[in-house]
Amino acid sequence: MTRSLALIAAGVAATTALAGCGSGQATDVCANTDGALSNTAFVFVQSPRSGERVSSGFTVTGCSSTFEATVNWRLLARNGRALASGFTQGGTLEPGPLHFTVTYSIPTRQVGQLEVYEPTATKEGFPPVKNIVPLVLQP
Repeated sequence: MTRSLALIAAGVAATTALAGCGSGQATDVCANTDGALSNTAFVFVQSPRSGERVSSGFTVTGCSSTFEATVNWRLLARNGRALASGFTQGGTLEPGPLHFTVTYSIPTRQVGQLEVYEPTATKEGFPPVKNIVPLVLQP
């Protein structure tokens, strides 16, 4: 009986530890209390998360600091074909929230990719920031 209780306790502890790992706990990706986001270009996608199942009309949220606050995006099918694309505004000199809605049409469920990135403004400095989020696209 003691061994069974130990196994149950270990299972509960493992489940609890895993729950904190990407469990959907709200984190403000625009928080800059430590100054890490000052004077730098970035694009963070907060939602949807990698592997999430989405349907047409899903909303993307995150935070950015980009040249002229412009953030481009595109949704790619399994074969690399663009299903949807557009742009939105985020932060520029200071981190700012971004959000947009993605509408697409596909005949069957498939794994696709959402790309959210800073457009190329110049050939100087670091390459533009790009996030690639693999998603399960529902028809």
